[in-house]
Order: sequence, then structure tokens, then C-alpha cells
Amino acid sequence: MRQSSAHLLLLLMLRVSFAVLALGGALAGCGGRERAPATAPPPTVFAASSLREVLTDVAAEWMRRGGAPPRLQFDASSTLARQIREGARADVFVSAAPEWVDELAPLARHDWLGNQLVLVVRTDAPDVDLTQLGSLALAGAQVPAGMYARAGLAHLGVALPPRTIYGANVRDVLAKVSQGGAEAGIVYATDAAVDPGVRISLVFPPASHPRIVYTAALVRDEGRAFFDALQAPWAVEIAQRHGFTALR
Repeated sequence: MRQSSAHLLLLLMLRVSFAVLALGGALAGCGGRERAPATAPPPTVFAASSLREVLTDVAAEWMRRGGAPPRLQFDASSTLARQIREGARADVFVSAAPEWVDELAPLARHDWLGNQLVLVVRTDAPDVDLTQLGSLALAGAQVPAGMYARAGLAHLGVALPPRTIYGANVRDVLAKVSQGGAEAGIVYATDAAVDPGVRISLVFPPASHPRIVYTAALVRDEGRAFFDALQAPWAVEIAQRHGFTALR
């Protein structure tokens, strides 16, 4: 009888041990899933057009590290900010000017990158005199690149030429010059680097315009992991390889 009782007690102890181990494994598995970016919903990222290459590379590295493939949408910062205000789903917004983040009241924000303002001409064209331009392409008045361009021209005392061509965003301006639609255009230095059809003819002095600041904003908490990743050293290093300057 004592032997049978001891046997039953041993079986009961084994069952309890297995149950505890199984529960511990399940909890550990859940904790691991919560920490892994790949199990979170894919973040939707709205970003300034000039960030297309750098954020594409950041997204690729993010996925290599286990993150879910982000949905990237690029356009003028002013256009994207308006879309977010009107209800468009964006988890993270990266603007080429902090003003377009100010009105969104994001959950969190940080100034991420800097850039340079430049005048570009076609690769086979000579340098130009800003005061003698027959045509000039620049972004619209609300687009950050256009705001910086107008400030730079005003600082240098240069009026807009008779034929001024407006682009919807900075990449639109770049294309107008590259394809011969305008004699010159004002874009960011990083834009000039991605189009072999143009070259830099003039770098605007930093003091000639407001400081160029790319501000990242967390619009919805679902994008927090990707928002945080932008501040990681590996993400900043990718941006610097593309010609941006780190602000932190």
C-alpha cells in the first residue's frame, strides 16, 4: 500500500513539473514575440521625397534585423501632413521641416537629420549666374525645399527669373532639370547625388536659409519600434552614407 502511494505521489510530482515547464516555455515564447519587431503590424511610414533612398535602405536593414516590412510613402512634407490631418493612416511621419510636425501633436518626435541646399544644372551644362538665369525650377511655397529655396534667394538678393517652374516636391524639381525642362533647380545635396543627369553648380551658405532639419514624428503607437529604430546608430550610419548629417 505504501509502495502504491509513493508511486502515485511520484506521478503527481512529475505531472506538476511538466506543467510548470510548459507554462514557463509558453510565457517565454510570448515575451519573445512581444519583443520581436517582426510580430508587430507592418508600420506605415510617410516621409519627405528626398528620403526615398535612405529610408528604403533603413527599411531593408530593419527587416534584416527581424522587423516587419514597412509601408513607405513619399511625397512633399506639406502634402503628407495634410493627408495625415485628413485621416490618412500613418504610424511614423518624417518631415523635411519641423513646422509640418508641429501641427500634428505627435506622441513623440526627434530631429533626425540635416542636409544642404544646392543649385543644380544638367551634367553637361556650364555653371550659371543666379542673377542671369532664364529659367529656374523650385518646389512650391509650402514644400520645405521650396521654403528653403525662397529664403536662400532672398538672402542673396536674387529675384525669381521670368520663367519659374514649380515642382510638386523636390524630386519633381530634380527631374525638371535632369530632363531639360529648366536651366537650373534648387534641391538638396542628397538629391543631386542620386541623379547622374545633374551636378551641383552652387551650394547655398547655411546662413542664407533656415536650418534644414528632418524631424521624425510618432503619429500612432503602432509605429514606435520603427520610430525608435531611426535613432539607432546603424540607421544614422546609413543616412550618413547617403550624404545626410546626423543631428544627434
